[in-house]
Amino acid sequence: MLVSVCMIVRNEEGNLERALSSIPGSFEKVVVDTGSTDNTVEIAKKLGAAIGYFEWVNDFAAARNYSISLATGKYVLIMDADEALPSGIDEHIERFLAAYPNQAVAFNIANEIKGEIHRHTSLRLFPNNPAFAYHGKVHEMVHYNGQLSEFVLSDLTMHHYGYEEEQYSDGKKANRYLELYHKHLEANPNDGYMLYQLGKLHYSIGQMNLALEAFERCLELNERGHLYYPVMLVMLGYVLKEIGQSPIAEELLVSVQPDYPQFPDLPFLLGLLAMETGKMADIEIHFLRALEIGETKKFSSVEGVGSYKAKYNLAVYYEITGSIDRAIQYYKAAAEADYLPAKKRIFKLS
Repeated sequence: MLVSVCMIVRNEEGNLERALSSIPGSFEKVVVDTGSTDNTVEIAKKLGAAIGYFEWVNDFAAARNYSISLATGKYVLIMDADEALPSGIDEHIERFLAAYPNQAVAFNIANEIKGEIHRHTSLRLFPNNPAFAYHGKVHEMVHYNGQLSEFVLSDLTMHHYGYEEEQYSDGKKANRYLELYHKHLEANPNDGYMLYQLGKLHYSIGQMNLALEAFERCLELNERGHLYYPVMLVMLGYVLKEIGQSPIAEELLVSVQPDYPQFPDLPFLLGLLAMETGKMADIEIHFLRALEIGETKKFSSVEGVGSYKAKYNLAVYYEITGSIDRAIQYYKAAAEADYLPAKKRIFKLS
């Protein structure tokens, strides 16, 4: 068998059938349960998964590594219960591994958060070899021989269906993660990536002041060479915007923009901030720059900021400045991506 799909689960009866049904029949399914009290295990059995049990010890890496130990395929593909694989993934992987044998492979992950599609890359496929293992009790990462694993990037996209606000709606899951984050940061106070994750969690549940605190601590570490850092800067900008500090956000992002010339989320947010601060001349400049960069796979990015959302905001700018013909042109361009706000504006202007 070429590929074993491994997942760790707990009380996922609402998601698991969709996830397992998306796995090709030629792939092995390995499901490790960490303490479900619902019908998760029964669903996994019904859909032909090999079942393992792991007592939860507040360590995601340990659970992941146990699931991998049960795999019999030549390669391991890591998946969560609230995700789904795209159709044709078996043929895609077979072709990709023929070109890049024995390599670790990252996929694009499309995640819907607060009505927007966020895309990021995640290492999900690697040889079933003991040299590859997860490290990290929370936000675990794949290592190769004890070091962060390198990878090649596939153009394949996995879809994540769990809204963060829904995941944390009852507070229990959020509190569990917060406890893990704080415990880790007590021992590793200068872990910028974990501070970023802490801030992101606070942001997702509406705790803006705590998000600001985490992101500002992260900012002080100045880890500009890390992939998470520019994404953290944008999230910090949105937090500042939310709490009425748009001029501060604007000053910060203008200062760092030259460091990330191919990250469309930066000029896109600067365009939004210019709308709030009344810097009319800057609005067009920033959104045109976002369009010039286009969509990116290098960074975690919100879908549309380098395409239809930038076009829509340019159209808004042209409309409010009286350039109706140009506004309609850009609304139509945004509507081609099936962007509903653009369609509504075209209807009103027609």
